[in-house]
Formats: sequence, structure tokens, C-alpha cells
Amino acid sequence: MARGNWFIEHARVSSKKHKKVTLDDKVTFFQQLSTLVASGTPLLEAIETCAEQSQSLRMGEILKEVAGRVAAGASLHSVLREHRKVFEDHWIELVGIGEVSGEMSMVLLDLNKQILESSETRRKVKGALMYPVILLVVAVLLIVAMLSFVVPTFADMFKEMGAELPAITQFVMDMSDNVLKYGLYVAGAVVAIVVGFRQYLKTEAGLRTVTSVMLALPIVGELSVQSAMYRFSSNLALLLKSGVPMLETLNTLASVFRRSPPYLDAIRLAQNRVAAGKPLADSLAETGLFTTMMTNMVRIGEQSAQLAQVMEQLAPYYKERMQSFIAKTTKLMEPVIILFMGSTIATLMLAIYIPMFEMSGKVH
Repeated sequence: MARGNWFIEHARVSSKKHKKVTLDDKVTFFQQLSTLVASGTPLLEAIETCAEQSQSLRMGEILKEVAGRVAAGASLHSVLREHRKVFEDHWIELVGIGEVSGEMSMVLLDLNKQILESSETRRKVKGALMYPVILLVVAVLLIVAMLSFVVPTFADMFKEMGAELPAITQFVMDMSDNVLKYGLYVAGAVVAIVVGFRQYLKTEAGLRTVTSVMLALPIVGELSVQSAMYRFSSNLALLLKSGVPMLETLNTLASVFRRSPPYLDAIRLAQNRVAAGKPLADSLAETGLFTTMMTNMVRIGEQSAQLAQVMEQLAPYYKERMQSFIAKTTKLMEPVIILFMGSTIATLMLAIYIPMFEMSGKVH
């Protein structure tokens, strides 16, 4: 009985706490909040419950602060707006719409669905890219290890025997010497380039340059456009469905694309054109960054006064195209990486064994 009590006392009822706020923490918060509010729990009590159940220490602190401010009479969306590093602008906008319209339960359910779909899409993308990346890293590490430890051993042996080395063997030996002499410097340079690139991305000019270049690249550009179309259609549908006016919707969408300056500029341009009385479809087509299908579907939605419903049907199409494109690309990458690794290792082994075969022939 004592042993049974020990297991019960150590049952994993709750997960281990962590400090940072992850995407899963945000997803969990809105999922719990929408479930509690939909079940009739008062908003303040629902927020307090989410704060207690959050596995993120930072998220728990933020939600306790939010609960305290709401209890003092502040609106939920105004308090969330003070934590824009944690909550997306369009999430906050929708929470405000729910408070004003009195349809908080319905708005939170729609928002939770959209966040879950976005999170699942991101998880699938990362999962699809994980295997080729690991394969490439293993290939590079294996080649570096052979050049650093295996080749030098045979190089010393060939020098002691005074053997005349073939051109391919000499080339590999020189590569091995360069890795031993300059390997640490090269690794340091790579780390410095990566850190510098990340710092460059934090600047407005750097972010604009990199995202613009990415849109023009063959494979990365197609993926970037498909991803942008999915984000645009899904968020446009969610905002319009929740009753947000068109100009305010476009303003909120601009914040969704704040990390993609080309699309941020395009949406701002479209917003100005719509404010001047021009149809949204024509305004989007004028930017040159939206696909023909997107502009045509927007035009159909505007003409039928069913834009939110049309965008809601279009979003899964772009999500499926994006995931299918990534799956095909990664499948093509795998044999290329394997071929690169195999041919490189085969060249290294060939460079080692040719002199050994030649020396063994001379002995006979």
C-alpha cells in the first residue's frame, strides 16, 4: 500500500514549469479561455484559471496581471495590447470585437481554431524540414571527422614510406591539412556570419532586403508566396467573419505581415486604394504580390457579398499547397544529400586505398 501511495504522490498530474512563453503556451491559453468562456465561466474567473494552469512561468505572471487589471475595470483587449511581444495584434483586435459585440465565446472559438490550424501548419513544416537538415549536418560532420582524424593517420604512414601519391590522394591530404590548420577559424567565421546575419535581420533595412530577395528565389520564393496567401486568406476570413470593418481589417492584416515588409507595403497600398473607393481585388492585383487565384477569389467574394466565406474556403487550399510543396521539395533534397555524402566519402576512401594498392603491387 505504501508503494502504491508513493506512485500516486509522484503522479505526473502537471508538466514541468518553464520560464519562456512558447507558441504552445499561447495556443493552450486561448484554447482554455475559449473552452471556459463557452461553458459559461465568467471572463475574469476564466483568466485566473488559465493563469494557474499555465506551464509557462512568464505567461502565468502576465495572465495574473491581466486578471488584476480586468478586475479593476479595464477591458481585456486593452490590457493584452500592453503585451504585444506575447500576443499578436490581430488576436487582440478580435478579443476587442468579442468584448464590444458581446459574442466573446464565439469569437474566441473562431480565434482558437485559427491559432490551432496555424500552429499545426508550422509544426508540419518544421517536421518536414527536420530530416533533410539533420541528414546534411551529419554528412558535413562525418566528412570533417574523416579529414581531421582518419586521413592524417594515412598521410603520416605514406610520408614514412616515401610513397609517390596520386593527384587525388595529394588533393585529399591537402584538404586534411587545411582543415587541421584553419578549421577552427572557418568555424568561428561561420558562427560570426550567422550571428551577424541575425543582427542584420533585426534592422528594418536588413529585414526588407532579405525578405525581398527570398521572394525572388526559385524555391524559397514560391514557398514564401504560398505561405503569405494562406496567412492573408485565413486572417481576412477570421476578421471579417467576426464583424471587423474592411479598412480596420486591412490595418490589422498589415500588423500580421510586419515581419514581411514587401507584403506590409502591399497591404498598406491596398488599404489606401480601398479607402479611396477602389475594390479590394483590384487593389491587391495592383501590388503584384498576390496570386491570380487570390485576386479572382476576392473579386468573387466582393461581388457576391460573401468575402469572409470565400476566404474561409480558400485558406485550406493554400495550406494544402504549401504543405505539399514542402513535402515534395524535401523528398527531392534527401537523395541529393545522400548522393553528396556517399560520393564525398567514396572519394576520400579511394584517395586512401589507391596508394595502398600501388604499394602492395610493388612489393610483389
